[in-house]
Amino acid sequence: MKTLVNAVYLSICGLSLALPTAAGEVMVNSPLEIRVSAPRSSVCAGDKAIAVDITVLNEGQSKISFDSRHLHINAGYGALFDTTTMKRRTEGISIQQDRMPSATDQQTIIELQQNQAYVRRVSFPLPSSFFSQPGFYLLMPSVSIDASSLKADPKTGIIFEVRDCD
Repeated sequence: MKTLVNAVYLSICGLSLALPTAAGEVMVNSPLEIRVSAPRSSVCAGDKAIAVDITVLNEGQSKISFDSRHLHINAGYGALFDTTTMKRRTEGISIQQDRMPSATDQQTIIELQQNQAYVRRVSFPLPSSFFSQPGFYLLMPSVSIDASSLKADPKTGIIFEVRDCD
């Protein structure tokens, strides 16, 4: 297993669900794994977004194909601890990250051979109304491919710090 340098690592979600192939056949028990990591463990107060890498890994014996337009990502956030007041916080918000594909979007079929991965960097927005206070926050992503076929809701999330960088 490769080590991620300067990264916050989230739990790995092993998935065994049906996934349509490019030919329209359904593969049962498709062995896709979704990993989520953040290249940085902190952001500055006032930053507009935090970068997160979504990795889809084919751990099966056969090729798996999916349309990249059908990769949807949502996020929930939780405020954990305010480092200015040194008090616990218990607030949360939910954000719709990716829009649904339209008829004019370009089709991109992703084909993953055995042990091959597709990585997509996503910028999760950090609304200033929620992230105005320095402290520790929790990002809880939800990833789905072809929403009715494959979904991953990690059981844990990425903890990151919002710092006062002035």
